[in-house]
Amino acid sequence: MEDQEPSKVETIVKVCVLLWSATLLSLSYYEPPNGKKIVDFDPTFIASIFSASTASLGFQIKKKKDNIVDNKTPKTSTK
Repeated sequence: MEDQEPSKVETIVKVCVLLWSATLLSLSYYEPPNGKKIVDFDPTFIASIFSASTASLGFQIKKKKDNIVDNKTPKTSTK
């Protein structure tokens, strides 16, 4: 099977879904000064759509690896 380049329509749809899900996620966490949320729903499903659409566009979102320090073995210098 040949490698096919994604069509412009396919890319536009992916970007629209990404922007839609990013907007809904942002609105779900935003609370204006009057205390009434703009949208009130569980953002888990929208977050999964957001991560899937970023992956389909080739983005990789990873956490930085923490440097793990082993404090079990004491470091002593011999002179």
